Amino acid sequence: MSLEKAAKTAVKTCMGVKDGEYVVIVSDRSTLNIGKELRKAALESTNGVRFFNLDIYGERPLDYFPDTIKKAATEADVTFWTAHSYEGELETTRRPFIEAAMVGGRHAHMVGITEQVMNDAVAVDYDILDEFTHKLAAKLKETGEVRVTNPQGTDLKARFNDRWKWVPSTGICKLPGHWHNLPGSEVYTAPWRMEGTIVVDGVLGDYFSNMFSHADFQETPLTVEVENKERPRCVDLKCENEDILEEVKKYLSLNECSSLVGEMGLGTNIFLDEITENTLQDEKFPGVHIAFGDPMGSETGADWSCPEHLDMILTKCNVWLDDEKIMEEGDYLIDY
Repeated sequence: MSLEKAAKTAVKTCMGVKDGEYVVIVSDRSTLNIGKELRKAALESTNGVRFFNLDIYGERPLDYFPDTIKKAATEADVTFWTAHSYEGELETTRRPFIEAAMVGGRHAHMVGITEQVMNDAVAVDYDILDEFTHKLAAKLKETGEVRVTNPQGTDLKARFNDRWKWVPSTGICKLPGHWHNLPGSEVYTAPWRMEGTIVVDGVLGDYFSNMFSHADFQETPLTVEVENKERPRCVDLKCENEDILEEVKKYLSLNECSSLVGEMGLGTNIFLDEITENTLQDEKFPGVHIAFGDPMGSETGADWSCPEHLDMILTKCNVWLDDEKIMEEGDYLIDY
């Protein structure tokens, strides 16, 4: 697969860029080639394309949101963010950018995307992913309890309420006021209740993907105990790797809400066959991810927010929706 084909899929199939639309792309030095390829693809559909290199605005991580980018994002019909993730920038730049983009446009969030991710997970058949993801979302909306296990020791039960929505995020985003992670696809919500043991053997999100590898979690998995304390919350952490343990403890104690379970999601990108250590792609890998911190209330309808959001990715999962087993060691048992 070529990067050119993946960029065209992102621009034309996923975001549906049309003639006359204003497109804004934010990259940095590490993703400059991908940003330029997206720009090239967008220019095939519209002349209104603006490109930003985030690194020229100061030493990373940035502690502010540049006014020039804010103005452009607010006026845009379609936005793309490919720039790398740095500690603290979720709150100072990435979330404000999404908020600005949502004023009247639609947004593709592609944080720290690589050429491998573009070729493996973006240049795929999104019509198939869209159909399968909506099929799973329909089943989840009728589910009272989800149970998850894996060979590493995960044993987790979650329940949901009618107010907070299961969101089918397929990677296809053509309506103003919406945003999707790209690559797609996944189904996620904010759980109302959750208890049990999470054993992370995949990777961690936010900036942790720069610090610890998939091999680290295979050798020394992170164990997270969750209990219902008014809301589902992390109550204990264990890991033989002291660096992982201390860094995660620090992250989950940044704010009162940082240790709350904000998301439960199932990856539905059936074209993926391995963990790549890029969380953007790996949370779409067939399996389960649990995130602590922000519940993405603008999408899920959850009535609280948090500056942090830390995805934890589990592999080889067994998943039951009530009494129906729909995944066995990472393989979906649902037709697609």
